[in-house]
Amino acid sequence: MGASLAVMAVSFLILFVPVIVYAFVLALRARGAPDQAAVNSFAAMLSPALMPWLERLLTPALAFWVVRRTEAARAVDGLSVGLLAGLLGLGVTLAFGGTLTARSMVSFLVLVGLGWLGGFVGQKISSRS
Repeated sequence: MGASLAVMAVSFLILFVPVIVYAFVLALRARGAPDQAAVNSFAAMLSPALMPWLERLLTPALAFWVVRRTEAARAVDGLSVGLLAGLLGLGVTLAFGGTLTARSMVSFLVLVGLGWLGGFVGQKISSRS
């Protein structure tokens, strides 16, 4: 559960970095407060493009980490990380006004698969040790 929450939290934190840099550049240009509408527009443009990729990178990495840290390494633990990360991703999509589409369902299934893959690799590496 914690790793799935970490996928979403770290994705948001990484997403904030370019938005903060953009706001800082706007503030320097304006020599004062940045244009909030421009910052919001930039964040709204960047978030849908970057967030799924961050989730796809972090889900297998954290699933791998979870499986490697457990006593009995099992790929199903990675699958559960992917499942919960996918459900949280759908929840975030719905919370920000999105709808359930075929694309969002495919993204959910990709996260589940990537979680399983991270767990599977972690299990294979643990069995060699």
